[in-house]
Amino acid sequence: MIKDSIQQNENTTPNSKQLAVLKEHFPACFKSDGSFDVERLKAEIAGTTNVVQEGYELKFLGKSYAKLLASTETTTVIQPNEAHNSLPENANSENIYISGDNLDGLKHLLKSYNGAIKCIYIDPPYNTGSDGFVYADNFNYTKDTLQEKLSVSEEEAERILDLTKRGSASHSAWLMFMYSRLLLAKDLLKDDGVIFISIDDNEQANLKLLCDDVFGEENFVAEFARITKKAGKTTELIADNNDYLLCYRRTDDVELNKNSLEGQGYVLEDEFVEERGPYKLSQTLDYDSIQYSASLDYEIELNGEIFRPGNVTKEQMLERQKRNPKSDSCWRWSRDLFDFGNQNGFVVVKEGKNGKRIYTKTYLNATIRKNAKGYFVENFERNKATSTLEFLDNKYSNDNSRKDLSKLFDVKVFDYSKPVSLLEKIVTLVASDSDTVLDFFSGSGTTAHAVMKLNADDGGNRKYISVQLPEVLSPDVDSQKIAYEFLKENNLPTSLDYIGIERIKRAAAKIKEEHPDKEMDLGFKHYILQEPNQNTLDKLDSFDKASLLADTTIMEEFGKPTILATWLNADGYGLTVQAEAIDLAGYTAYYCQKHLYLIDPGFTLESMKALLSKYDAEGHFNPENMVLFGYSFPDWSINEMIEKNLRILNDGEKNLKINFTVRY
Repeated sequence: MIKDSIQQNENTTPNSKQLAVLKEHFPACFKSDGSFDVERLKAEIAGTTNVVQEGYELKFLGKSYAKLLASTETTTVIQPNEAHNSLPENANSENIYISGDNLDGLKHLLKSYNGAIKCIYIDPPYNTGSDGFVYADNFNYTKDTLQEKLSVSEEEAERILDLTKRGSASHSAWLMFMYSRLLLAKDLLKDDGVIFISIDDNEQANLKLLCDDVFGEENFVAEFARITKKAGKTTELIADNNDYLLCYRRTDDVELNKNSLEGQGYVLEDEFVEERGPYKLSQTLDYDSIQYSASLDYEIELNGEIFRPGNVTKEQMLERQKRNPKSDSCWRWSRDLFDFGNQNGFVVVKEGKNGKRIYTKTYLNATIRKNAKGYFVENFERNKATSTLEFLDNKYSNDNSRKDLSKLFDVKVFDYSKPVSLLEKIVTLVASDSDTVLDFFSGSGTTAHAVMKLNADDGGNRKYISVQLPEVLSPDVDSQKIAYEFLKENNLPTSLDYIGIERIKRAAAKIKEEHPDKEMDLGFKHYILQEPNQNTLDKLDSFDKASLLADTTIMEEFGKPTILATWLNADGYGLTVQAEAIDLAGYTAYYCQKHLYLIDPGFTLESMKALLSKYDAEGHFNPENMVLFGYSFPDWSINEMIEKNLRILNDGEKNLKINFTVRY
């Protein structure tokens, strides 16, 4: 503890704190060598934006608009799928599936999961021209609004609006789409969190520059090539058989898990297996041809037999020692090392083609080391870093993703999924057995499937959060027809998110069948992000706080479960915590840790007395915040009564500090 402080102080300069703040919020202003680009900072914080000069690369058209979208609060609410969430396998699950636009989903997640995600994987549209990507949003900004918000001219505002409204699939449109989402995703990562992004040649170069901008060039980890197919003819000049995985970290406080070498030749066991693991035979102790050293040319006696390097006679060995040739047979180990290795089980004699030979053992979890006191056995875990060529193994190809789905579905429901093996490898590189993994382009649900499978294999308790746009499928679109018909035949909503939901359910059932005795979280909570309809928006707009009349239809249109889920998440409790119903003289309030929620109308003086009594009598009951649904409590006298009694409670012997908030 003290040593860490001393080392930190040695590296501290007068402006260390200021630079740390700048690096957190303006990573793109730091070069790869760590130096600060003050001119870039000036451009970042300039009061005006010259959109006419925005173009390709990092100055793409719409970059300032994407920043605006990332900074705008979502107007959606979180509607729980009560029928699904109440099922036994889902009621206590910590896994989450969100049906909704991932831009809104990320904004909601940031309220409870900021800095909590260890691993993000996304497989966004590649913008190939045939993958269906076009930019679209429902933010109805006018030209005048953009001029004001972005400090741009009328011409510049028109260019941005044209890009957002005409369904563009240009490089700028794709970058604008990704930029707002990556800005939000970065804040979800833990300090030691990592993001992996699948991409191909169409946008790979642009994505690399974009991620340098968002995460900082110094936080680039690696770019992995991934095999997409082993073979196949093409009419192009080159057969395109790979795409890429870009990997970035949140900060430099990251360690990637290394590959265990277990099973890679380590199959033999001896009496040391419990402490050293299995072993494999290394090469013989002597080489037929080696850089000769007379000190390594000696006799070894084992079990009554004499061994000499190169299997020579004693006379030949003595003559060789006199000649001291540049190359000839000799032992790889010195006499001292051999004696130690032999005494500690690192030596074995095996029969070979030319008689008996001495071999050395290489243990998976042990080796011989030397220090000032001599030789000793060191136990460790033998592994190696993951190569950037790791994903060129055919098991990571799209052929295997089709096999994964065929085991669960009888039809080809999805065209562009990634194999489970790919996501398993990604997760094991980063996430421990209790971390949370996020995929906000969830697609067919491969990430969720991989997390469940890993937990089943190693006993982990990793959690997943999946977000997928509920794109409505059409039987008239060739790429959607099979999926549409499958959902229709199974009486499921005909939107893309339900392909992922059904895949997760089927994968969970298969995993349970394969591991019947294991206790695992194979369920998930399902939430739908809903934009209030126009009728509700009109009621919200016309509601008069001074009317003294509650509008219970507003609460009914949202639904109490939706209000509760949205508030619990907004207050930092996440999407898997349930509020406890509290009876207050016939009035039902909802309690969760530091918050008490009053949603229904009908809170009376008797309810208030019951609440005060509960504060007084129950030591564990101590919510610090009371929140009212404003549309149920327009009567100022009710609010005044609550505030008055809370002041009395705050001034009492318990010295409480209870905050009172009305939300609309």
